[in-house]
Amino acid sequence: MSGTEENIQSGAENNENQSGADLNKEIQSLKEQISELRKEAAKYRTSAKTTATEKQTVEEQLKALQQEFAKTKKENTLVKRQSLLDKAGCIKSDLVVNVIPDDCDDVQAWIDNYKKENEILFKKENHGGSYKPSSTQNLSATGLMNSYIRAAAGR
Repeated sequence: MSGTEENIQSGAENNENQSGADLNKEIQSLKEQISELRKEAAKYRTSAKTTATEKQTVEEQLKALQQEFAKTKKENTLVKRQSLLDKAGCIKSDLVVNVIPDDCDDVQAWIDNYKKENEILFKKENHGGSYKPSSTQNLSATGLMNSYIRAAAGR
């Protein structure tokens, strides 16, 4: 072998050693990148779990609010219907309001029909003024009782 060939072979061995060192550095660099990516993935998994928990909590709160809204809406409907019954002169509007069907579209017409069928539950309409003879007196409850007792006793 000549000197030139020996230099080429020794240079090739150096290249192999250098490329082996470079390869080890590259492997180490890739391992570090993989480690960083795993840490980042762990952060994303943690945040995804937190987000899922928060989402579930928000959904539960939404369901509770929807139930409360439905309850309030039903109470509002009952109050409106009770007001209509009071205006119609119903004596026990708090009881009659529960008889009105939930799917009733024209509540006033229903009240008018109910009033015709159950006149006893509604006050008689007074179309005139209240006439009071001048000889009558405005008495308190005790005064009325005393008058009644005197009249019963014959005094």
